[in-house]
Amino acid sequence: MQTLSLYFHVPFCASKCAYCDFASYPGREGDWARYFEALWAELDGWKAALRGYEAATVFFGGGTPTLVDAGYIVETLSRARSALPVARDAEITLEANPGTLTPEKLAALCAAGVNRLSLGAQSFDDGLLKALGRVHTAAQISRAVDMARDAGLENINLDLMYALPGQTMRQWQSTLDAATALDVPHISAYSLIVEEGTPMARRVAAGEAVLPEDGAVNAMQREAVRRLAAAGLARYEISNYARRGFACRHNLVYWSRGAYLGLGCAAHSLLGGRRFRNPDGLDAYLSGVRRLDEEALTLEDGMEETLMLSTRTARGLDLAAWRRAFGAPFGAGRQRALARLREGGLIEIRDGFLRLTLRGMEVQNAVVLELLEAEE
Repeated sequence: MQTLSLYFHVPFCASKCAYCDFASYPGREGDWARYFEALWAELDGWKAALRGYEAATVFFGGGTPTLVDAGYIVETLSRARSALPVARDAEITLEANPGTLTPEKLAALCAAGVNRLSLGAQSFDDGLLKALGRVHTAAQISRAVDMARDAGLENINLDLMYALPGQTMRQWQSTLDAATALDVPHISAYSLIVEEGTPMARRVAAGEAVLPEDGAVNAMQREAVRRLAAAGLARYEISNYARRGFACRHNLVYWSRGAYLGLGCAAHSLLGGRRFRNPDGLDAYLSGVRRLDEEALTLEDGMEETLMLSTRTARGLDLAAWRRAFGAPFGAGRQRALARLREGGLIEIRDGFLRLTLRGMEVQNAVVLELLEAEE
């Protein structure tokens, strides 16, 4: 039996955040039923191809999956179990906005099998939350964690953001302290990326929002590493920290290039050595458009993705696995580049793994590019 991960995209939200360029659509409550019917039909269409597979993880992302009626999520999980076996110990994650949870909704979701909750907290500073366009307050984050625990959920993640316009180090430290005080076993800490076409990008271009300098951004990242480690949360990926046993199994599949099937608008898949995606647009998805940009991955694609994804993790690049997969030692043709990066304190090679240092993590894209372009 082969394993894969299932991803379901729920593209609905109460309002669009200032930084968001994800496929999310506020004000489309009238399309909920139609969308989930289309989602379930897409899942049914995969039944034959999924024979021989078992789902090891299931992830509901968005958008805001907890905005819709719990019955839609419950029914989706039921239909997933009809489409293929779902492992008894499967990690089943639901992304949530703290302001959209109720005890009744959580009880229904947990009864259906949801066992991991990922809360989009972002900040514990109400002023920054308002500037980001979030629809919850700092107090609601704490209440959401309490509700989740009352529902029996132990595996809880908080998403946090730093490098926000106007954010000071003291504000970031306060957010980290407030998050760790809730004693959750997983925290994700992401640097803000200003995406073209978003309200945030327009504010930055107009000078209405000023982003921190690179040095301040790196200092905030290091502060996260330090404070989260002190709270017992080890960094296992550039932006993710967890107690032992609580690393996100679903995301680990992505970073190790395992098999995953994404369903719903904007969902991406890697299955049977082929990559494809669904349209980002809600209306295009509802009209029946599926499996865009499908391609078989080449050996070069595999090498590039393996290097890019593995170096995001604390585990690093498995050099023996590289040789088995690609037929040559990783160092072949890269010795000079490897020496430069080691001397620069950006990588280390130890116990059969190539890993990025703390400094290397801060410039991971540049390190990967140098290794990809290396020539002896």
